[in-house]
Amino acid sequence: MNYPSFPGSSSSRRTWKYEVFLSFRGEDTRNSFAGHLFSALQRKGIFTFKDDKRLEKGEPIKPELLKAIEQSRISFVVFSQNYADSSWCLDELAKISEGISEPGYFIVPIFFDVDPSDVRRQSGKYREFFDKHERDFCDNIDKVQRWRIALTQVASLAGYDVRAKSESDVIDEIVTDAIRKLGHRFSSLADDLVGMQSRAEAFENLLDLESEDVRKVGMWGMPGVGKTTLAAVVYDRISHRFDACCLLLDVSKVHKGPGLVRLQKQLLRETLQEDIEIWEDHRGTNLISTRLHHLKTLIVVDNVDHADQLEKLVGKSSWFGPGSRIIITTRDLHILTRHGVDEVYEVKLLNEDEALQLLCRKAFKQDDPLSDFKAMTHSLLQYAKALPLVIKVLGSFMYGLEISEWIAQLERLRENPDQEVMGVLETSFVRLEKKDKDIFVDIACFFKGGDENYVTKILEHCGFNPKIGLRVLRDRSLLNIVNGTFWMHDMLQELGWKFARGEFPDEPAKWSRLWSYKDIQTVKTGTEKVEAIVLSPEDLQETPLKAEALSQMNRLRLIIFPDNVKFSGNLTNLSNELRVLSWHKFPFSSLPSGFEPDKLVELIMPDSNVRQLWEGEKRLPKLRNMDLRGSKSLIKTPNVKGAENLERLDLEGCTGLLQVDPSVGDLKKITFLNLRNCNHLISIPNTLFLLTSLEILNLSGCSRLAKWLNFEGPR
Repeated sequence: MNYPSFPGSSSSRRTWKYEVFLSFRGEDTRNSFAGHLFSALQRKGIFTFKDDKRLEKGEPIKPELLKAIEQSRISFVVFSQNYADSSWCLDELAKISEGISEPGYFIVPIFFDVDPSDVRRQSGKYREFFDKHERDFCDNIDKVQRWRIALTQVASLAGYDVRAKSESDVIDEIVTDAIRKLGHRFSSLADDLVGMQSRAEAFENLLDLESEDVRKVGMWGMPGVGKTTLAAVVYDRISHRFDACCLLLDVSKVHKGPGLVRLQKQLLRETLQEDIEIWEDHRGTNLISTRLHHLKTLIVVDNVDHADQLEKLVGKSSWFGPGSRIIITTRDLHILTRHGVDEVYEVKLLNEDEALQLLCRKAFKQDDPLSDFKAMTHSLLQYAKALPLVIKVLGSFMYGLEISEWIAQLERLRENPDQEVMGVLETSFVRLEKKDKDIFVDIACFFKGGDENYVTKILEHCGFNPKIGLRVLRDRSLLNIVNGTFWMHDMLQELGWKFARGEFPDEPAKWSRLWSYKDIQTVKTGTEKVEAIVLSPEDLQETPLKAEALSQMNRLRLIIFPDNVKFSGNLTNLSNELRVLSWHKFPFSSLPSGFEPDKLVELIMPDSNVRQLWEGEKRLPKLRNMDLRGSKSLIKTPNVKGAENLERLDLEGCTGLLQVDPSVGDLKKITFLNLRNCNHLISIPNTLFLLTSLEILNLSGCSRLAKWLNFEGPR
């Protein structure tokens, strides 16, 4: 039989319909290894072709099967005892082997219950099968020879020997390998999601990827139905086909001004791989429309809630090169129709079977309910109302609970049959440990969309043990980490806000956290309730905040202020509970004299107005990092004798600095000291040069230091 060869075009442009093609001998492994591998790939959102049709002996391989092989990025070939007995399997293998040198196409052999050398050499049982094939196909010996070559070639590739390890361990390794080969960045989003393949394929049909037109396709549905997840998975599947790509998650939190400019910069940075200076959104739209005009571009604009967001980011189709695709997700259909998208895909609720399967995967880690839980599982689904977010959260919450606990939880739901979805989500939150609750509420109020490494460090400083807590939140489906940033659904964020406000939703002074400038403005006097304040640069206003109110907040553990937060009055006190004090352009000349921050881990005050941080010695046993870069009024470094664990001290650009306090020379754990461009500095302690811990000492630009130091750059 003559097979059409693999398309000759570059793999970056070849149409991939499937991510994995699974070749196996049905009677050997359909209900065992191959079936288990297929399920594991599906659970990770890896779209896999598995042919389950039984053929009559001698029936030729179907054209659609050959097409599926061509349209798959990876072929996993499961060699079993009787694989070579099937001319159908050998025809598949011959077709698969044609792509062995195709760029971007992977072939991975898996040896289930057979010795790899028997497959490569056609020895043992495989010799018997080929003796039979040579008799049966004596008039077409070339066909048999192609099979031999294909077996030798594929069995010689790097693969997996299932006989050497447990089946479950090998399957885990294979799935991880597939994710790596496919370059999946969003596999955690697709984890345990059901019904994804059919939805992704239906949406891709609307994209019409073969057309050279620029197409905008909307994805519309209710909160929690899975729009963002579906968009991320589609993006992951098709992004290799475009010259430039960008995924803009959760743009609804940005409404105007600097926030839109930040999104425009992100879009240009990710598509053009360069940082471009933008100072207002009109320049951003001009750059997008001119720089991307000739590029085949894929852009996802997620969670749009205002038409202006689209106008500034993806305004006209003419901004983008031929074949470009713009995907827009929103809960507001009017925004899509007003913008004039080419197609709208409605993301619908799960059907009954999908909802049951998703709940079982979350509650039981399998596709079907445990026998004793069947009735309760169906009762629970009545309250989830087929909404994926609620099913995931509720199922994760129920995992590992005893029957009596299921009954109690169902009884609680029956007592409030008309409760809103928010009430259902609360069931997972209320069972968290206190530190895990604190992590959840902090991320909801301050760090949604924040960098994973930065936020984790802040949470560690606050004493929350985030390595455990973040895993708990992900296991409970309360948090996702997408492309290195924290992400949670709007409904879950609102849940976090609710718990931060407590019993006083209209009195910000009594909340545990403050995150909105307008709410902080209403706080006239201090409160014992507030434990953290974090402001976003996009949220700043001209009206100054009250320094007196901040002075009375004695429970604060966290302050993060961006540039140019205006204050009126005097700062007479700061909470001694502070773990992190990050205050850009600190407007006062010193920290309050009564400030005794013995729990402080980071002091970040670049470009501050401070002249002398404090007088005398402070006990700072936990301080690791002090950053006063650009504080031009600073004349002397503080006494840090009590900061015996200080590791980093950054004073770059402190042009008014005259001397470094002798205590700095006694820091036994300091590794980094930056005095670059402190051009009025006239003395540093000689003991600095005796510190064995010091790895970097930057004295470049310190022109007034004694010439014998002769340092022109970092040591």
